[in-house]
Amino acid sequence: MELPGSNAAEWQDAFKLLGIDEHASESQIRTAYRKRSLQFHPDKVRDIPPDAAAERFHRLTLAYEALLDPSSRARLLETLENEKARRKRQFAFDDRRKSMAADLERREELDRVQRVKSEQKRREKERRILALREEGRTMRVERHERLLEQWQQSSRTSQSLASTASTLSADGLPPWGPSDTSVLIRFPSEQACSMWGTDIPPHNLVQTPLGEALTLSYGPLSSVHIKSSQKKRREVSVIASFEHGVHAWRAVTEGSDLRCSHNLLQDCWIGWWDPSTGKAATHPPARVQAWIQGGVSARDAPVETRTPHDAADEFDYDYEASTLARLRQVASTMPLHAR
Repeated sequence: MELPGSNAAEWQDAFKLLGIDEHASESQIRTAYRKRSLQFHPDKVRDIPPDAAAERFHRLTLAYEALLDPSSRARLLETLENEKARRKRQFAFDDRRKSMAADLERREELDRVQRVKSEQKRREKERRILALREEGRTMRVERHERLLEQWQQSSRTSQSLASTASTLSADGLPPWGPSDTSVLIRFPSEQACSMWGTDIPPHNLVQTPLGEALTLSYGPLSSVHIKSSQKKRREVSVIASFEHGVHAWRAVTEGSDLRCSHNLLQDCWIGWWDPSTGKAATHPPARVQAWIQGGVSARDAPVETRTPHDAADEFDYDYEASTLARLRQVASTMPLHAR
């Protein structure tokens, strides 16, 4: 039989010490005591020291006396019931704690798996974005090359077609109007710094990268100014005036379809400007309409004042090609994340 130790809470379990249950009768208690006293008497015990045997026999006697006393037995029963209730609560608490710990571990594992999946998705998204950027850069370069080739072919043949188109410049054609050289240009506001070359628009916009690109692509400019607006827009509107209406017509022909051959102008929309309304004109100038009805294109229309841009035999056709070559060389040396 397992005996209690020296702790008071242990030796108070008198029923366990006597080897009986809680519902034992008085006669059963006396019988159990006689058996235990013969078994645990210090004079008959040889397996433990005499002091320990005497202590054990003393506790046995105390347990016997406590169980024979109704009030002491009631207190002992109450103590046992309280201990059982305490252990039950402890077991329930331990079960809840283990359940909460298991639930926490499960949640942490799910969170870890979710973080791994999110990281994988993020990396896959970055990889797709880089691939799309590379593909888009390649497509833009190829598109610029095609447009450059078309423009060069059209420019080289403009001299031969100008003689045919000059027949439409005789009397009878509508004259150029005062605003037929002005166009409305719109581009995203985030490109403003690239267009001006600085954070703040300079006083002379003709000398900006925008003005130089328009001059190189279509013809000399007489003025460029920003169109004021009371609304906050995501785009910038600019009024550009060329020295000749044919130059404006060429800009509108390409810009209205968003197919400007110059790299800086690729996102620009260009249309005729109506100064009376301050908005884009719905129809081209009368002289341009007459030319269109006669089958003359913007590249074939004659320019009364000869400029370096219109002189096909003097124009450097390799400039755009060399510019694109430099752009491709710079792009190839840039890291993917910077493209």
